[in-house]
Amino acid sequence: MLAFGVAAGAHAQNQPKRDDQTVLPIWNNASGQLEALLVLEPTDDDAARSGARLRFGGNRLDVAFGLEAGDSLALLCDHQNGLSHALGNLANNCLLASLDDGIGGDGGARRNTATAALSRPGGSVGVSVGESSGSLPPWLTSSGAARGGGGQVDGNDLTVFVQKNIRDQGYVSIAGTVAKARLIPFTQAPDGLADRWDSKSLSVGGGFGDFGANVIGQVIDTPGQPRWEGLGLGLTWRTPWSGQLTVGAENVVTRGRNPFSPRGENGEDEGTVPYVRYEQDL
Repeated sequence: MLAFGVAAGAHAQNQPKRDDQTVLPIWNNASGQLEALLVLEPTDDDAARSGARLRFGGNRLDVAFGLEAGDSLALLCDHQNGLSHALGNLANNCLLASLDDGIGGDGGARRNTATAALSRPGGSVGVSVGESSGSLPPWLTSSGAARGGGGQVDGNDLTVFVQKNIRDQGYVSIAGTVAKARLIPFTQAPDGLADRWDSKSLSVGGGFGDFGANVIGQVIDTPGQPRWEGLGLGLTWRTPWSGQLTVGAENVVTRGRNPFSPRGENGEDEGTVPYVRYEQDL
């Protein structure tokens, strides 16, 4: 039963992994420590159902479909002496659990995606279509910020991306996304926030060897409010031990007022948000 439950939620994670891999953390409920990682890989039949890969000489066409349900599933175990040494112990001592805090989180989030990409020795081009449903962020549904509790959001997005390889180690990539979203119902929306909005983003990046950089621009159009525009950037280093370190900042340059940005004590936007992100291939 545990194996069946894990398989059903296999696409729900957002952990560092390969495209065909899902990683579930194994938490010891007694000690509160992370004991191991359970790595799940699809069988040949699973891969055939979730996507297809066709080759035409030096060209390759990839088609994939996905269904996601949040990003906080884990195995919660009550064994005190460790579980990583025996897979059989998981079924007797662990439950598939969600680690959401239950306050405006993504526990009810759902997302369907379809992607098609054509790759050739000189680069690749593709398109991705997504449909999502989830709840508002916690800071929008906190006391006094929303009328009648947390609202639900439906969204649709379209992404087009292309990458051109330069020599053997360099590349240039461009990706653009257009999205439309709707709040359900309007009575649960924060004051002053319309029930529909459109967003557009454009990412331009490049790299050579183990180093890369990208610039991301975003525009949000909300009926009845001024347009918001923001620009962010990031620098990435691919480490020799199959890791990836990214240092960057969001909202480096902005224009207008972001309707989804947390406000300061005096009602001002949060401003530039620096970040450091590390990913490790397993």
